[in-house]
Amino acid sequence: VSTQSTGSSGINAEYGGSSAPPLPPRNPSLKGASSSSSPAPTAATPARARFFTKIFSGCPLNINCAGVWTHPSKEHTYVLLGTEQGLYTLDTATRDDPTMIILSSKRVTWLNVFDNWLLTISGDHTYVYSHNLLLLHENVKDEERQVVRKKLMASSRLNETKGVKKACAIVNPFTKEYTCCVLTTTSFLLYMWRPDKVKFECIKALNAPSPDFNPPLFETIIRSDEAFPSICVAVYQGENNRLILEQVNLNGSSVFISQHSTPPLVVNTLHQIESDTILIGFQNQAMFVNREGTQKQSSRTRSSLTYSVPVSSLVCLEGGVLGFHKSGMEGRSLTTGKVEAEVRDDSKVFRLLSSARMIILESRIASDSTNNSNLYVLTSAKNE
Repeated sequence: VSTQSTGSSGINAEYGGSSAPPLPPRNPSLKGASSSSSPAPTAATPARARFFTKIFSGCPLNINCAGVWTHPSKEHTYVLLGTEQGLYTLDTATRDDPTMIILSSKRVTWLNVFDNWLLTISGDHTYVYSHNLLLLHENVKDEERQVVRKKLMASSRLNETKGVKKACAIVNPFTKEYTCCVLTTTSFLLYMWRPDKVKFECIKALNAPSPDFNPPLFETIIRSDEAFPSICVAVYQGENNRLILEQVNLNGSSVFISQHSTPPLVVNTLHQIESDTILIGFQNQAMFVNREGTQKQSSRTRSSLTYSVPVSSLVCLEGGVLGFHKSGMEGRSLTTGKVEAEVRDDSKVFRLLSSARMIILESRIASDSTNNSNLYVLTSAKNE
């Protein structure tokens, strides 16, 4: 299998397909054309090639975020889409007749999946909601079967989160606890999942610096010696190629934000991939730093990568880092720094929707941003 694919010979050879009808105000489901594979290998080990596989053609939704959930008994994998039109679900096992089904009509701007639960920022007067994914999908099945019974209460609102600006959630790898951090106009709120109570509980609140405080970043950083995460709210360029990570430590009793003489970097990715290794992306750079912002040094792998164009998001895979940009994707090796996979088509606009558990990619025609989009997931297969 070739390790490089560009232009129409790669992922773009499968674009197109039938278009879905315009979205009615209360359409319960959306039909798409059947999916197909596109030979677009990404950076990977020599024994494994990765391809983008189409899961939906002609999507009319304005998508803000996405996630993945696997049903514990059916073992079907669902793609969850947070959109301006509501929360939608797509069963990836139905590729011959893909159908998106609406789970909630509330606008969704952020989501995070944990076990069989979903957290979202939803509504016009934004709140954080928790959703039981099993009950949400069970209610949909009742409607399809025309079963008349009282709907099971599948969603609940976290009342303290009114006017939420940003949120992030993580499972602490050291304590195994699931926490959600929320920023409102007045507070930093820390929620913890309580299995015995089957609900999220607010366990801590710190005053926000000001009502208009709205940081460019809101990403968790975990330390093994601290019970709760810190939140990185900005990254600045320091001296000697060092990065300054501005953090709010939720283990403390107050919030202090430093004053800087230069504006923060426009960071597209901040992801803690190991205990003391953080991947940070900005402009056309991918950099691995420790929690203090000092660049990591290794004799086996690169501590930084430079891409040929500015990237909008990064995904770290085994042996390489994928850099997604508006015209495609560029995968570079962590060993050599060279391009090992590339997808580029200037006639399309690409956007990474999610990289949690599954890479989900959206594409649409560049000349008309109002047209319907196609959705893809990254799959892999061993080379023979």
